[in-house]
Amino acid sequence: MESIRFGDLLAFYREQAGFTQKELADRLGIQYQQVSAYERDLTYPRKGRLIQLCEILNAPYPELAEAKFRTQNPGLPKQAFPYESKRKLPPIPLIGLAAAGKGLFPNLEGTASAADDYLDRPDDLRDEQVYGVRVFGDSMLPVVKPGSIVIASLEASCQNGDLAVVVTQDGEAMIKLVYYKGEELLLKSTNPAFPDRSLPRSQVLHLHPVVYIRMGRV
Repeated sequence: MESIRFGDLLAFYREQAGFTQKELADRLGIQYQQVSAYERDLTYPRKGRLIQLCEILNAPYPELAEAKFRTQNPGLPKQAFPYESKRKLPPIPLIGLAAAGKGLFPNLEGTASAADDYLDRPDDLRDEQVYGVRVFGDSMLPVVKPGSIVIASLEASCQNGDLAVVVTQDGEAMIKLVYYKGEELLLKSTNPAFPDRSLPRSQVLHLHPVVYIRMGRV
């Protein structure tokens, strides 16, 4: 049986979600002609754009990724579809730079829209609500080396002693070991050259436990 073409599948999910081409384009921040070109298979969205489309339309990433691949590569056998695209969960958004000490952090509301890049998902990481942050600075040596990527969960609760991404109300971001001390958080570095720090819980905007550490480059 012939596979459904990417453009037809995209149009189906767009109409099912109740969007016109212009409304979808406005959500993506592009011209409606670009959406029209996608649906006519004249051009194809890159991975990051495809993830945004799936989130907006509540459409399954694997299905659209496979349709895109097969439309671009007609006649290939079923087993030729790349393993990465078969994964049930999408790649992980890398939403910005954080210092393992101090640094600006992007808004975490809607990680895909804030993403600078995307990470291939580790095979054993099933948590859907995760994001990656590249680490700079040496306050967390030897546990987290500069240039590593930590993957944090938006949904998991942070337990006493967890390594976590901490974002304060004024936008400061850090990656620290977190300890609960009454109404305060004690933030510890693993590098003894960096002193401990206490913060009132009321000053913490986001507290997300690290669930995976990836060494090296994306």
